[in-house]
Amino acid sequence: MERVYAFTDEYGAFGWEIENSSVSTHFIITAIIVKESNLDEFNEKMENIRAKYFQTGEIKSKKIGGNHSRRSTIISSLQDVPFDIFTVCIDKKKCLDNMSMQGLQFKKSFYKFMNNIVHKELRRAFEKITVVADEIGNNDYMKSFCEYVIKHQDMPNFFGNADFSFQSSVNNIGIQLADLVSGTLAYAYDNHKKDMTAPNYIQMLQSKIIRIELYPKTYDNYVLENSAIAEDYDEDIAKLCFAQAVRFVEHYENEEDPETKGQVIVLQYLLFRFMNNDTRGYIYTQELKKQLANTELYNISDSTFRMKIIGKLRDKGVIIASSQKGYKIPSKQSELYDFINHDAKIVIPMLERLKKCRDLVKLSTVNSLDLLEHSEYKQLRYYFDNYPIDNIDTENN
Repeated sequence: MERVYAFTDEYGAFGWEIENSSVSTHFIITAIIVKESNLDEFNEKMENIRAKYFQTGEIKSKKIGGNHSRRSTIISSLQDVPFDIFTVCIDKKKCLDNMSMQGLQFKKSFYKFMNNIVHKELRRAFEKITVVADEIGNNDYMKSFCEYVIKHQDMPNFFGNADFSFQSSVNNIGIQLADLVSGTLAYAYDNHKKDMTAPNYIQMLQSKIIRIELYPKTYDNYVLENSAIAEDYDEDIAKLCFAQAVRFVEHYENEEDPETKGQVIVLQYLLFRFMNNDTRGYIYTQELKKQLANTELYNISDSTFRMKIIGKLRDKGVIIASSQKGYKIPSKQSELYDFINHDAKIVIPMLERLKKCRDLVKLSTVNSLDLLEHSEYKQLRYYFDNYPIDNIDTENN
């Protein structure tokens, strides 16, 4: 399994006077994920971009500011650079509104909370990872980050195969890119930065985004009526399917079993797409498998993915629609029928073949042998005896 590097930097700072326009309403940490085999290409292409748009200086989001034309041009130039984005975004107002999170008003507790989230999520998604963080001496959060790593680095297996290093952003183009992405996402999330003239930066970065993890967990507060899917969804179906998916993530998110971890990762990605109304709707199997590329399940086949991930999720009550176009959390009736129609084309012909075999053996043995007589076939026998399917059209069988 190939090692990946996570170059991290943040937007925002500690502070709760969020009505003050100089205080960020959100705290955003971005990890730029680069495979070890892509490091040379990544560094070369990013250096070219830096030289073109920032001459001899660092890539800095603050240098671009609200110049959306320039920012869009730079973001567009990143498409051919080999990296992915994982981001944690803290909504300070929701922290203040959530009584269970009142302790986060203290800086030390807030930073510890952030550190726990970032490392928990990175550790779940990546078995072999090296985290590279900015070592700037006067950055309060990075000081906390360094202290956290030093304190925990000797704990056996706490970070799995993770390594950590601290470098100055001046000498690290990956950290500079993390700064740019965090600052760019602020225009999508920070209430003081939102601008009607700003393009949809999340959409522009869509092909690079692994996941944007929002905290506090937004599932309970997610309002379908105010979401991007509001014009095209069935409320009862969307709420049911969304709730079932959330329930699974919350119940199993701390499990260490590789398959369960894989199920959580895939479902988090499906939830992320659901909440951000990905226009493609269904997500292809290969894209979902990509989320597992740096876990113990990195080389599973499509059939194993369907059985061990999607199948097991469905076994545990998660409703996932499927079609030839892929998978998604359903938001309307037609998507549920996609699921039923897809599986019916597989299941019904199989049942019909099984029934024909049973009937033929019973007939040829003058009813002395019933292949479904054994106790382990009790459910099948009950099904055939009570729900005959003689009239099913098996033209495609």
